[in-house]
Amino acid sequence: MDIQFDGQQTDERILYVIVPHHFAKYIALIRLVLLALFFFFILQLIASVVPSLAGPLKVTSVILSGLLLIIGFWWNETVFSKSKTYITDRRIIRFEVMTPFFTTKRALFWNEALKAKGYTSNVFWKMLNIGKVRIEPQLAEGEDVLVHDVFMFDDVANYIDKILFTFKNKPAEVSQIKPFIPKPRGHRDV
Repeated sequence: MDIQFDGQQTDERILYVIVPHHFAKYIALIRLVLLALFFFFILQLIASVVPSLAGPLKVTSVILSGLLLIIGFWWNETVFSKSKTYITDRRIIRFEVMTPFFTTKRALFWNEALKAKGYTSNVFWKMLNIGKVRIEPQLAEGEDVLVHDVFMFDDVANYIDKILFTFKNKPAEVSQIKPFIPKPRGHRDV
């Protein structure tokens, strides 16, 4: 892969890049539109109940809802385009946007990792094969790496377990691990 990331070590091979699934972005945008509509209708309702404030409240409802939509669409685009997790032959490293000016970076080297778990929060996400992957460290409680909105979350967790097994039991073979291909089993030939 010709992909590089901030802090990448010399000769560190990227095996897979996890980006939030686009469906999660659409759900976030739908929530945003519903929130803007909620504020719009609440302010319109207040304007109809209090006639002396009707004019300013109606204008405020339009401006507030419009600003919420503009800022919300920009924020979702920023979060979903810049949040990435890299699985390499040495570690897993997650970049997550926290504010418009600050991105957190969390890395866990394979010699520090214990296991990987893939799970989902409900049946709807399970049907879409979208879930979370948690990589737990050996010693430090609360220092795990949690990746949200992962497509084929079970397969990614199993792939990370394969890397961990190879790293701990056959370290010489780590360089031979093939990159993960997000396709159904049997269709992953490179």
